[in-house]
Amino acid sequence: MRTLTKGGYLCALLCCAAYGQMSSVKTVFIVLMENHNWSQIKGSASAPYINGTLLPMSSYATQYFNPPGIHPSLPNYLWLEAGANFGIANDNDPATNHQSTTSHLATQLQTAGITWKTYQENIGGTTCPLTSSPLYAPKHNPFVYFDDVTNTNDPNSATCLMHVRPYTELATDIANNTVPHYVFITPNLCNDMHDSCSPVNDPVRQGDNWLSTEVPRILSSAAWQNGGALFVTWDEGVSGDGPIGMIVVSSLGKGGGYNNAIHYTHGSTLRSFEEIFGVPLIRDAVNQTGLSDLFKPASPPPAPSGVSATAGNAQVTLSWSAVSGATSYNVKRATATGGPYATVAAVTTTTYTDTGLTNGTTYYYVVSAVNAAGESPNSTEVNATPEPSLPPAPTNLSATGGNAQVTLTWNAAAGAVSYNLKRSTNNGGPYAIINSGIAVTSATDNQVTNGIAYYYVVSGVNGAGEGSNSLQASATPGATQTAVYQVNAGGSAAGTYQLDAFFNGGQTASTTAAIDVGSVANPAPQAVYQTWREGPKKAPSFTYTFPNLTANGAYTVRLHFSENEQRRAGARKFNVSINGAPVLPNFDVLAVTGAQFKATVQTFTVAATGTGQVVIAFSAVTASQGPIVNGIEILR
Repeated sequence: MRTLTKGGYLCALLCCAAYGQMSSVKTVFIVLMENHNWSQIKGSASAPYINGTLLPMSSYATQYFNPPGIHPSLPNYLWLEAGANFGIANDNDPATNHQSTTSHLATQLQTAGITWKTYQENIGGTTCPLTSSPLYAPKHNPFVYFDDVTNTNDPNSATCLMHVRPYTELATDIANNTVPHYVFITPNLCNDMHDSCSPVNDPVRQGDNWLSTEVPRILSSAAWQNGGALFVTWDEGVSGDGPIGMIVVSSLGKGGGYNNAIHYTHGSTLRSFEEIFGVPLIRDAVNQTGLSDLFKPASPPPAPSGVSATAGNAQVTLSWSAVSGATSYNVKRATATGGPYATVAAVTTTTYTDTGLTNGTTYYYVVSAVNAAGESPNSTEVNATPEPSLPPAPTNLSATGGNAQVTLTWNAAAGAVSYNLKRSTNNGGPYAIINSGIAVTSATDNQVTNGIAYYYVVSGVNGAGEGSNSLQASATPGATQTAVYQVNAGGSAAGTYQLDAFFNGGQTASTTAAIDVGSVANPAPQAVYQTWREGPKKAPSFTYTFPNLTANGAYTVRLHFSENEQRRAGARKFNVSINGAPVLPNFDVLAVTGAQFKATVQTFTVAATGTGQVVIAFSAVTASQGPIVNGIEILR
């Protein structure tokens, strides 16, 4: 999210205020007429359309001049495009007057990604028009004098052919709604008031007739009606520098025949176009006054709509619909409905997240839109009450049976302030809460009977309520148990654990990495967790059969696991059953431990078979990774 600094915010306001609604212009049309002072146009009987239709709807300047002493035509056209005449004082073709500079308006627009074209009457459009032809003169087409447009006077220049087009194509672009943002129009030598042509033989009337036909087509276009502005001006004064005409027709202009006597030149027009399109001012544009007085002053935007507030943990996220003409938005907050509101942020996006709030407190928000003219009314008020999120399920729950007790430990759940411990005598529940408000991650259940299997889950609690239950752990309390078998699955003897035995199927693997056993009660030696038996891909199952036990006798089975190969939860899942009864369906070691190279022990109370055996079966769930076990204990 971009937040306006105080300095940047003030600059944006002052700049836009200076331009008024001229800054909202999206498409510029400029028509260049020829060689007449304003006194020859204003009030002239030869210009009934200009005087009777255009001026009453337009804003216009009465003191607009060509740059001092700049004549004839070509240097003035260059000035409109680049803010200078480059020392040229003739109308010669580009062959002698071409310029290598890239510092001119068309290239500024191209660099900024703003579309532009010049539409020239009486050119063919199949070659770059570098020389004169009937009714067309390059001197009235400044773009063909710049090498980066023509590829240095190349008649087949792709850039020139893309941007310098016959005037007849403007009608097609209007119909297809593909009008570029900058449109420079040059009528032919009869229609631009340059020559006297039959049958009218009146240059002013010829140009007025042309405008009466072509201007309505421009004004009916979507490009003009959606923030467009039409500028009609003349290239140079006669017997001096003017004043010459500058007429602006736009819904954003003051219109209604408004006129001023501010001193303007072609540098003013270039400046205005650069301000409209947001490109840097060049050469004389820096020195001249822009045409913004011919436009309406900026007006404050309307209030934002569609404001919504979504509560989170100690935060509220707001969003709203964009407001046309807004340059930024003020987000305001109160702790009572109706205010008073304090501004908490000024942003240029249409979303904002207010953080550091107090859970349980209701906050009330409004949003206002801002532009150069000021601030809109506040939006409709919305409110939200931030609350903490439910804690996740605790992980790595472990249950260890003792004499008339079961000791439980688990990993902390983020955001939990206490825990509920729940117990059942049935595998899978239902569970009843036996201890609540536990502030630590361990507990001892002393309300148990030796020899009975108990099943436990634990859940986290905070201000939002109770989270999900953990995975189940089980234990059978009893007098101190003696190990009947302790097997290092997949490895050699380690401590009290014998070398791998009693297995059918599978293969072995090992690691030298240290194993974290900090969460395991009565862990096996490190070496046990560093080796394991696993199911290969072609036969992804194996069993352990422990013989010579008391028929139907009660035993505790402890299965030791550490995921030493996979790094992603879900990569290895498998099923474990004891004497045919599932005890670990879809078991995922990494999901339980939360980390690679970390041990967990799963404890079960089982009865030996009638033949005095405990058969532990491991079978794959995931296709590419078989089951594993690191160590097995049979206790009684």
